[in-house]
Amino acid sequence: MTKDSNSLVLLPAERKNILQTNDDGLFNASSIAKEYKKDVYGYTRGQKVKELINAIVLEHGYEPDHEFTERGNVVRVISGGVAPGTWMHLDIFIKFLGWLDPKLERDFLKNAITANQKTSIDPLQEELAQLEANATTLRRKLSRVPFYKQLQQAEKYISRVKKEIEKESKAKRKQLSEGIKKEPLLIGNSKQ
Repeated sequence: MTKDSNSLVLLPAERKNILQTNDDGLFNASSIAKEYKKDVYGYTRGQKVKELINAIVLEHGYEPDHEFTERGNVVRVISGGVAPGTWMHLDIFIKFLGWLDPKLERDFLKNAITANQKTSIDPLQEELAQLEANATTLRRKLSRVPFYKQLQQAEKYISRVKKEIEKESKAKRKQLSEGIKKEPLLIGNSKQ
């Protein structure tokens, strides 16, 4: 597998290695056609397939002259390089699977639907995951700032003071008060 392609697991285990997508989301039709001993050109020259390709090109506003070249958005043909072959848009690829083997198309669709249902999560959980990811990124960035560790220490100290205030122990409060006066980070006496 190349840097430009990814595995797509939407078929049973015995078939998953033959499906590849590139960074543009196009599927490698050549690799699967080879397994079925069929030629991609045999599929793409059909009149109904040509009409479907043209409809997708028009729907998405793609340049029709780019199709069947290395710049194609619906059918991309790449000769040589790291990812040679014919790469297809999902809409064409599903029909192509049915042309190779109707059961293959059915399995692909069935597993795609199942995978989609499994990945559906609660919007609040999704938002929480995003917030946690953002907080982790922020912590990493802040850990590079020289005063970040001092800030963390100050926050821990503030937390301890708050807990003791809640306990309302007079002797402890007096001791904390003396400690606060000595803590440069909390009273603005830090040397920067």
